[in-house]
Amino acid sequence: MRLLRLSVLPLLGAGLLFLSPTACSDTGETKQPLGSGGSGGSGGSAGTGGNTACPDAFEVGDPDGHADVYGAKAAGQARAGRISDESQIVQPAHGRQRIRVGDFVLANDKIAVAIEDKGLSDGYARFGGEILAVDQVGDDGRPLGLSNYVETLMALSIQMINPTSVSVINDGSNGEAAVVRVTGPLEAIPFLNGSLSALFPRRYDVNAAYDYVLEPGAEKLDIRLGIANPTSDPIEFAVGSVTDEMHGFFQLNHNQFATEGSGFSDANGEIPWAGFVSGPFNFAWRLPHGKKLSANLEISGFQYFTGPGFAADSCGVTWNDHVEVIAGGPDFDGLREAIRRVDGDTAWQAVTGQVRDAGGAPVADAWVHATAADGSYLSRTKSKGDGSYTIHVPPDTGATLTPQKLGYALPSGVDVAAGTASQDLSFGATGAIHVVATDSAQNAPMPVRIQVIPTTAPPSWPGTFGVQDEANGRLYQEFAMNGDATLVVPPGEHRVVVSHGGEWEISDTTVTVNAGETAQIAASLEHSVDSTGIMCADFHIHSQQSADSHDPIVEKVKSAIADGLEIPVSSEHEWVVDFGPVVESLGMTDWAFGMPSEELTTFSWGHFGVVPLLPKPDQVNNGAVEWVGLEPPQMFDNVQNLPEDPVFIINHPSGGGFGAYFSSARFDRETGEGQKTELWSTNFDAIEVFNSSSLDENRDKSVADWFALLNHGHTFWAVGSSDSHKIRSSPVGYPRTCIDFGYDDPKQLTINTVRDAVASGNMTISGGLLMTVVGPGGAKPGETISETSADFTVTVQAPSWYDATTLEVIVNGVTVDEQALLPMGSGTGHRYVNVVHVDFDANAGRSWVVFHAKSDDDLGPLHPGRNAFAVSNPIFSGN
Repeated sequence: MRLLRLSVLPLLGAGLLFLSPTACSDTGETKQPLGSGGSGGSGGSAGTGGNTACPDAFEVGDPDGHADVYGAKAAGQARAGRISDESQIVQPAHGRQRIRVGDFVLANDKIAVAIEDKGLSDGYARFGGEILAVDQVGDDGRPLGLSNYVETLMALSIQMINPTSVSVINDGSNGEAAVVRVTGPLEAIPFLNGSLSALFPRRYDVNAAYDYVLEPGAEKLDIRLGIANPTSDPIEFAVGSVTDEMHGFFQLNHNQFATEGSGFSDANGEIPWAGFVSGPFNFAWRLPHGKKLSANLEISGFQYFTGPGFAADSCGVTWNDHVEVIAGGPDFDGLREAIRRVDGDTAWQAVTGQVRDAGGAPVADAWVHATAADGSYLSRTKSKGDGSYTIHVPPDTGATLTPQKLGYALPSGVDVAAGTASQDLSFGATGAIHVVATDSAQNAPMPVRIQVIPTTAPPSWPGTFGVQDEANGRLYQEFAMNGDATLVVPPGEHRVVVSHGGEWEISDTTVTVNAGETAQIAASLEHSVDSTGIMCADFHIHSQQSADSHDPIVEKVKSAIADGLEIPVSSEHEWVVDFGPVVESLGMTDWAFGMPSEELTTFSWGHFGVVPLLPKPDQVNNGAVEWVGLEPPQMFDNVQNLPEDPVFIINHPSGGGFGAYFSSARFDRETGEGQKTELWSTNFDAIEVFNSSSLDENRDKSVADWFALLNHGHTFWAVGSSDSHKIRSSPVGYPRTCIDFGYDDPKQLTINTVRDAVASGNMTISGGLLMTVVGPGGAKPGETISETSADFTVTVQAPSWYDATTLEVIVNGVTVDEQALLPMGSGTGHRYVNVVHVDFDANAGRSWVVFHAKSDDDLGPLHPGRNAFAVSNPIFSGN
């Protein structure tokens, strides 16, 4: 996991130092004197005494509101009410933060917004009172379930309202705006109130309120922020050039960011609004009255923006028009039209047409981009199944329209003049590549990764378009579960690589594709590495339910299976997903066994794998382990006492930052303990020594820490995992942990058999090389022998398309021998067998040996730049 590690703190600090200057004004602010009613309230300001004559609480409304919220459309009203039973719930499309009985809904004829009740919350803020969904209303007045709104931190400094009340101020039955009010004290967001808290030094000891306001017929939700200041001094939420008005977005795992002019490029400087686009229905987050959002930092899926701040009058209540949430669709084009309607602007000219290929056939799911003459980005939509599209362009200037789709060369744009209402768009000539992959032993279809690499690389796509090029010069990275795929390509020469991970041979073919023709590739793959009895796992795989990954869950699992990984294990941040049902739905149980776990993600002292951990839909964050307010010893004990009896893994333990436990606890190799004793505990089972990297890349970091712990008498097993966040550039299963089960059928596995096998230590780590080690009496990794002098048979295997060269012998952390790997036997793949004599220190009490194989080759063309290696877990000698 790479979420907000300490290494980025200088960047965050720099962001805070360079916030836009603010000028506090009365724009959007209303003041109320002492004792005023409906919107009144009070609190306290840090360091300033309160005035007892000032009110100390906001008024609250009806706890239930309107009984028939979804009747708002038929009645021509906006309504607000509490959800009283499950039948009223329409969950958002993303499947993460859930709507529950007791939450609230605001609805009119166009949009429905779910507001969370008070109490412990899903997500990161944890306080409740937040927006859960921004959805489109259907013909029956109910939400359509299209919302991909995830979570926004609407904070002052790092404080949000911890609700004591969520209520309905106006249910809308009077024909006026429906209003839901959230009231409570400002409190620090728990996950930020640790190592990061020093970056946000100011605190506000006041009561506050959010009023969520929905007008009849509106396409926006207004959010008003009330501050009750009981002190004799005004409160300034901006001091000099530093503002405490935070708008922090956890949205990118299910949305693309976009804004006016720069389209889908990264946020930079001041922007008029932050758009979040996911397809059918989308939203924009905007400050009212022309105020701008300032982009400060984007790191690992979190976007930190600020507003200009405002002032709260002394001894009274200040209401600030804080945010507008504008909803619309489909795609960016529909959102932009919604913004124009909200602003009362003239609608842009609708241009309709059809996207076609060179032969005139319709092209479905093609992007259509609109750009201005000065190059600024205007809009984007997608063609329907019949190739038809509608996009809006400025009525007075027109625009340039450019279609885009994977496999088609990007054509020159077509200029449409002002007033143009119809324009068809065409791609240039294409061909196709049809791949059929089979297992050479049985001639049966098999899951494969297909890479298409053009000999002449096409130009990169513009960043404003929001569609990334593939990595490593690829045009395609296709995961075909039945081994059969037809891929559209531009005419020309293409390299086609068909693979199933490092135990199999590859098909590596260069074909010339002519326009209008389909090149046929029959790929027969041989299982050239003998892995009898062994299946491999990756315990650290992120997908779309992690804030810093936008990989769809199904695609992530498909990529694992295509790369020959038998045990893909979900490892989301602060959420629990089970890959098992996904494997089953793909019909791939002969090839893989999916598992659930969590990456327990603290923002103070490390990240940890909890394997297995079952989803628990009735619990916060789907059953993720709670860590806020605990120190590691207590939290470690809690994990070890879970009913799943999980293996507890220290993820990416070393190298700096609060994502690395050993670094956070200041692990000392000389003593074998953490110097920060309040953080140190050895109540864990395994260490992710190899995180998307080889032994040589970790020799002076996690490897050295692991060896030190072994030398101090601890028994912790090493695992290797990918920590994959983006399959575009970070493959699942490099490295992987290979476990000797004694059988090869994934259908025989259970989460408990995997857990117990990991706990035994009978594992090796494979970065493309497969290693087995056998000592005296058949001893394997994880076991103990009595001999102090012994021979070990080390077998290393690789497919023919890369080799292995060197075996390193490490005893008690010291390299005692390096020897050339000795080829043995015949066959397509490489097989090396070395008999290694090891003398242990008889006086050491307990000694151990680890074997490390490596290659001069990388894993190209499958994973270029990844080193081929393998490492065993220790075999012990003595007590």
